[in-house]
Amino acid sequence: MTFGGLARGAFVAVALAAVGARPAAAQEGEWRGRVIDAATGRPVADAEVLIAGDSTFVTRSDPAGIWRLRGAAVSAATIRVRRTGYRFRTLVAAAGADVVVALAPLPIALDQIVVTAARREQRLGDAVIATEVVSRADIDRTGASDVGAALTQQTGVQLEAGVPSGAGVQLQGFGAQRVLILVDGQPFTGRVNGTLDLSRVPTAMVDRIEIVKGPQSTLYGSDALGGVINIVTRRPDRSEVDGTISVTAGTQERREVAASIGAGAGRFAALLDGGYRHSALAPGVSGANATYADRWDAAPRIRFVRDSSLAVDVSLFAIGERQRYRVGQLYQFADNRQLTARLGLTRRSGAHQFMPVLSYSQFDHLSRASTEPQPVGTAGDRDQQGLAQLQLGYAGPLLGAMVDAGIDARREDITADRVLGRTRIVSAVEPFAQATITVGALSIVPGARYTWSDRWGTNLAPRLAALWRPTDALTIRGAIGGGFRAPDFKELYLTFVNAAVGYAVAGNPTLRPERSENASVSVQWTPASGFARIGAFHNRYHDFIEFVGPDGTGTYTYGNVAEGTTSGIESDGALVLGAARLDAGYAWLRTRDTRTDQPLLGRPEHSARVGVSAPLAGSLRASLTALYTGETPSARAANGTVTSTQPAFTRVNVRFVTRLPMSVEFTVAADNVLDQQLGPAWPAFTGRSVYVALSWRPDRGRLRQ
Repeated sequence: MTFGGLARGAFVAVALAAVGARPAAAQEGEWRGRVIDAATGRPVADAEVLIAGDSTFVTRSDPAGIWRLRGAAVSAATIRVRRTGYRFRTLVAAAGADVVVALAPLPIALDQIVVTAARREQRLGDAVIATEVVSRADIDRTGASDVGAALTQQTGVQLEAGVPSGAGVQLQGFGAQRVLILVDGQPFTGRVNGTLDLSRVPTAMVDRIEIVKGPQSTLYGSDALGGVINIVTRRPDRSEVDGTISVTAGTQERREVAASIGAGAGRFAALLDGGYRHSALAPGVSGANATYADRWDAAPRIRFVRDSSLAVDVSLFAIGERQRYRVGQLYQFADNRQLTARLGLTRRSGAHQFMPVLSYSQFDHLSRASTEPQPVGTAGDRDQQGLAQLQLGYAGPLLGAMVDAGIDARREDITADRVLGRTRIVSAVEPFAQATITVGALSIVPGARYTWSDRWGTNLAPRLAALWRPTDALTIRGAIGGGFRAPDFKELYLTFVNAAVGYAVAGNPTLRPERSENASVSVQWTPASGFARIGAFHNRYHDFIEFVGPDGTGTYTYGNVAEGTTSGIESDGALVLGAARLDAGYAWLRTRDTRTDQPLLGRPEHSARVGVSAPLAGSLRASLTALYTGETPSARAANGTVTSTQPAFTRVNVRFVTRLPMSVEFTVAADNVLDQQLGPAWPAFTGRSVYVALSWRPDRGRLRQ
């Protein structure tokens, strides 16, 4: 079907969905109504509704935004409604009326719960380590169907893509190989050439994405030199049956379906997310010549809550993928299969919390080539990775401080054709602890992690962080600490010979961990109608692993030889005026290789973004985002001198969304409206993309008699 046919079909579906019943009015003597988002018109669940008359009564809205209260025998009362992430709302209403309360979103929700900065739940405003949150609403505004595309619209996050590694991201000048990716707090395996392809992870299952920049090895160990990105999935709810479905179609053969269904009974709740995505583009490939990517995913989750003291979570996440791209006369194929399982328990005893988690992540990568547009046979280069980890975590008061401590035990394995001995196993044990000491408006957090590995030895990662809040609206944060990255299997054990060209690559089992030291400071101001923050950082890295050689036999290997610095300033902010929102951000980055005094490749010195979202008419809402990437070094000579740069470019994305009857939402959008064509020097940007989308969430919670 053509894109035009798909669009016409979408409009027909919208027209059919527009026929719906109006909820029945509330009866006299009852209090009932709906809580909605003032910016989008969507229902707001779990909002607290307080009715104050001669007595006070409290209830909460359900997943459809509906609330209902009986027994408040007053003819008129003051209604107060509040919800994390929204402005407090007060109004006066009469009993028997259907009260629709529109809550205005806050520009930054300091009361929302985050988990990454301390490995436990805490308010965003109380996190001593600066944490950025990409909320579900933020993800929806981007229209992105995968996590990689959503993240590249954030200040200070840059794309790093390649073949066949896919789409990774950079933080503070450190590449994807040195940014730790978590899913629900657990490490996510599946790196190809050091990059974990975030385009594999769909946004449909995501509740929020938490970004903590700078080295986080004190809490998370290896790979967290540039920072940590924690993808937090939606949690099952013990409310009534709930479900959603969305369909997207667009240019470049974009076809997507995502659906979820959830239900609860007694102490149990279950949620199943699933989807399929197809595109004529392959991650990391510039252009659409003979390329495509097919992906399916499924994520079942079960939650058991005995009471406030005990909860058990079980989840699975499965991904299947096939990519095709062309190199010369050959079609290249990458088949990926991934399975991640997690079993977590939360046990509370008074102020003490115990959090054991067992997780396993497995990744199977098969690379093949053929002169035909479809793979012939099953022969190819296979890479199978596994990561099992047991976390024993504790959080609670001790000697006047809040202590976060635990021990991680992990086992990583690989079976690959190009690994010496074909199968290798690395085990590590890592105790860690940090304490939050609060005196008035000042909180100080010292912490450290000790790592023992049976392959490369030991490492100590200390950190000292502080938060000072002189006023409710002003917060100052600072930290100094160290990070490390353990050598990976390829660097330790790779064996590869290219007889046609006359060279070989051999791993180096004597490699040491890469290390870095970091200092950072940030200031955040949060007045009622907006927020602004600015931060500065400086990283010094050493013992970074790079190619060395060749020796007399033409063999290259790896060595702890690279050192340098990354420094920068990042700022962003938002202003909310009624139902309109303005966002802006700017990042300046300076990188240097100490040996050559040259900048690192693929790191733009300047980047910026501006976004505006506002209602147009009725339920129609529009958003526009402009993303600027400055001139970027793209190639260098053997002596390290930069020989070419990628010119600066600007991407402009527009999106129109309207809500229709029967809980239908219709979207028309275009990414890269100016049709920037960047070429192979900057992969994965492939010109203008236009799409339409329909999403539907059945309104089971309509006002009942």
